[in-house]
Amino acid sequence: MVESNILIVVFCFSCLIYASWRDLKNRSVTNRLWLLMIAVGIPFASYNLFIHRIPFLILLTFSLLFTSALAYLFFRLHLFGGADAKSLICISLLIPAHPPIHFFSHHFPLSLSLNTGFTPLPFALSTLLNATILSLIVPLTLFFYNLSNLRPNELRKDRRYLFIGYRLPVDALSKVKHTRLVHWYEEKAGNVERTVLFGGVEIDNEVREKLNRYAAAGKIGEEVWVTPDLPFMLFVTAGFVSSILYGNFIVAIYSL
Repeated sequence: MVESNILIVVFCFSCLIYASWRDLKNRSVTNRLWLLMIAVGIPFASYNLFIHRIPFLILLTFSLLFTSALAYLFFRLHLFGGADAKSLICISLLIPAHPPIHFFSHHFPLSLSLNTGFTPLPFALSTLLNATILSLIVPLTLFFYNLSNLRPNELRKDRRYLFIGYRLPVDALSKVKHTRLVHWYEEKAGNVERTVLFGGVEIDNEVREKLNRYAAAGKIGEEVWVTPDLPFMLFVTAGFVSSILYGNFIVAIYSL
């Protein structure tokens, strides 16, 4: 049983590594990968269902329904992309509960869940929680970058954006990739107003031309605030690995 769990963990990890590479390179992940994970997950789940019967069915159903609902909600709220949601759903099928593999953590063994009726949080949720905590490195990095590159008066003026972005010259927008504008710029009555837009603004040729025109006319400064468009799939993969090796960060902190 342990060997089969190790195989499924290695399979999941391999798929997530590939998904991270595709997401980082193209900002898209083929649906064939998720279909492959489902194709592997169904017979594996069927085997566990044959061995453990109703307790495993309850565990699997809870994992799939809870994770699918949460992933769909986060997707609709634009907190992450479709690939991130699909990866969590696939994980909930392949690994419904923490596998009985012990490294540095105290897991909820699958046998405990099945024999006692106790249903721990789905493993996919632990992956998501750990991924969210690990992703905090981005705003912290941005904050310290701004702290070391902005003057005191600029820090006071733009303190709301220190954790979400950095300043970039308008004429350099064409040289960077995977970044979004923090603000939406719109000209009204001869003046240009900027509005913070949740999720940022995609920087295309039209946006660059408009900003260059505004900057040349002196209607905006020479720099604008941008935010990095990092793929969350990287953090999902890191959350998966940390959940396997260490467990749920929230549970670990709570148990201290």
